[in-house]
Amino acid sequence: MGTKKTHPKLEQALTRGDLAIRQANSVRATAVLQALGKMVVDACATIGVEAFTLIPDGDRIYDPDAGIWPQTLLISLDGPVEDADPDEIRKVWLVADTPSVVFRVEWQRADGKVGRHEARPFATVAFLSDVEIPWSDDEE
Repeated sequence: MGTKKTHPKLEQALTRGDLAIRQANSVRATAVLQALGKMVVDACATIGVEAFTLIPDGDRIYDPDAGIWPQTLLISLDGPVEDADPDEIRKVWLVADTPSVVFRVEWQRADGKVGRHEARPFATVAFLSDVEIPWSDDEE
């Protein structure tokens, strides 16, 4: 029984195409997190709170892991993310396996446990910024 040979040009084309798709999807996930970060910064500014964001290694190519994009949006309401107390930073991921845009937020609760919240964009901004959003995600 012989093994099936793949044409080298076909293999190269498929490999390049797969990498391009992975890269495009990863860039999209980072762009969605950047847009959420801007929404949070702008919402916080309306109530006089300065928010800072950072997406470390957001330019790398990622694949979803356990239904979550690995890029992390870090949000600090206590000064630049790099200088903030790690327990005061909110971490946001984009959920990968949903038909609509959904974010997962994690933060360190006062009782020492990790808090988790999943929501669509406007609800996530309202949750993170404590700003009342005049419409909901359901009105798209």
